[in-house]
Amino acid sequence: WGLVAAAPPPHAQRSLLMVAKCLQNLANLVEFGAKEPYMEVVNPFILKNKERMVVFLDQLSSVQDPGTISQNTNNNVDIAKELATLHHICVSHLSELQTLAKSQPAIRKLVTVTEMLTKHKHKYLEMIR
Repeated sequence: WGLVAAAPPPHAQRSLLMVAKCLQNLANLVEFGAKEPYMEVVNPFILKNKERMVVFLDQLSSVQDPGTISQNTNNNVDIAKELATLHHICVSHLSELQTLAKSQPAIRKLVTVTEMLTKHKHKYLEMIR
């Protein structure tokens, strides 16, 4: 999965495999049985957490009604990054936007803001040099 540069040592691989087996059985809401008797020591953990897993899976799979979703939810969007990307796109297509701005007032505003932000960006870059 590319999480680490090198494979972990064999004992760590085995431990991670056992943790994965436990989580898989918990997610499937099944206990270990005769097929893997050495894993039966984990059954109390699975029994203790089955209800929590059911609640988690229910929450994970439930879809909110679009009408009840708060308009103020941020959803972890990096607004600054999104605006910088939008500015970059506008700068990349500035000549086409300037042509459209001659006949479309909304595009004219976009061009004005893009040019203004570009000037501010250049001033800022000069200041930090």
